[in-house]
Amino acid sequence: MSNGNEFKPAFLIKDFQAKQYSDLEFESPEKMSQLQDKLLSDHIKETVRKSPYYRALFKQHQLDGDSIQGISDLKKLPCTSKEDISRNNDDFVAASGEEISDICLTSATTSEKPTAVYQSLSDLSRLAYNEEAAFNMIGINPSDTVMVCAALDRCFMAGLAYYMGGLKKGATMVRAGSGSAAQQWQLIKRTQPTVLVGVPSLMRKIGDVALESGEKPDRIGIKKLVAIGEPLRDGDLNLMPAYATLETLWKARLYSTYASTEMATTFCECEERQGGHLRPELMVVEILDDDQKPVAAGDTGEVVVTPLGVTGMPLIRFQTGDISFLIEEACRCGRTSPRLGPVLGRKNHMLKLKGTTVFPSSILSVLEGIEGVTHAYIEAGKKADGTDRVISYVSVGAPSPSPEMMAETLRAHIRVVPEIKIISEEEATKKIFPREKRKKVTFFDLR
Repeated sequence: MSNGNEFKPAFLIKDFQAKQYSDLEFESPEKMSQLQDKLLSDHIKETVRKSPYYRALFKQHQLDGDSIQGISDLKKLPCTSKEDISRNNDDFVAASGEEISDICLTSATTSEKPTAVYQSLSDLSRLAYNEEAAFNMIGINPSDTVMVCAALDRCFMAGLAYYMGGLKKGATMVRAGSGSAAQQWQLIKRTQPTVLVGVPSLMRKIGDVALESGEKPDRIGIKKLVAIGEPLRDGDLNLMPAYATLETLWKARLYSTYASTEMATTFCECEERQGGHLRPELMVVEILDDDQKPVAAGDTGEVVVTPLGVTGMPLIRFQTGDISFLIEEACRCGRTSPRLGPVLGRKNHMLKLKGTTVFPSSILSVLEGIEGVTHAYIEAGKKADGTDRVISYVSVGAPSPSPEMMAETLRAHIRVVPEIKIISEEEATKKIFPREKRKKVTFFDLR
């Protein structure tokens, strides 16, 4: 017999307080800025009061948390790097042991040791709120069945976040996890999802498994593909050729997202697919140059974020290491919130090739767009004179493009040409999809 208190998961019982701002992204930039200034000021005060790391940092730099009144004051504060968190992990925790409800680990793609991110019950509610908002933007509704092909175990955040967001949205959720492509295809046939969430390379593998078994993934009824972990678009916001084929494979619309465990917030595309929208009540984002000074809107720099409303392990001016740009004009969808462009590369992956600065992703997007190229990855080392040596390893099918043809295509698009070596499909697959990694690896920095 019901007593009126039907069971709900804890993160649904304690709704995140920012729900009152759900329509903020359609408001004027002035109203957004005013609210962000207030939320940021509160965030700084609470963080300095409760976080041992920031309390010591502010004391060291003779800073007063109460003096930070808004975004314009952020430039007074030092940035926080991944190395800072790794070296002082426990000192970033701003909540008692009893208040911590969940521990997430980073994927350690840029270091050997994963970092722990401690979350309170409020943080879990915030995470669900954020992903519910992301699903809203791409038109997912309670009639959808969403299959999450991302790890929900081993303390990873992504699968947990999308699962909770889907529950808040009222969709039917399928916790597929990060199993083999063959297992995923069988689960798709069994549960008939309308939405897939996962790494694009896994979505491709699942489709290939279906084709190899004589089945057609484009007839299964999936309408939307929500991509995580890999940038899909170039600097002009065009879908890169390697990912455009996914839409044909599944006969579904592909959406890009950007996030990290430390950020605990997603930038997700809307139906217009012209950059990831910022949730103003959840995040302050800056684009900074090498001297940690803001760049003009549209100019590229490092993405630096301050997630708002986090209580377990709050951060201030966290350096993501990713290079992108902000789009400030209103989107065609009607949202006036700033949008983050595609990640063009990692700051520490920047290459100097024959006097030209280039990111590995730029080289790969050209190579993967050449008909007949099946896989490609890049190795960077140092020459005797100290300059970068860049080698592109490429596997080809039919038609079989020559290295000379690839070189000409690269020269036409990015003006410089790395060394090109043809390898077998087996060699490329083994290198790009290592068993111990959740995402494909296409850049190996040996410098």
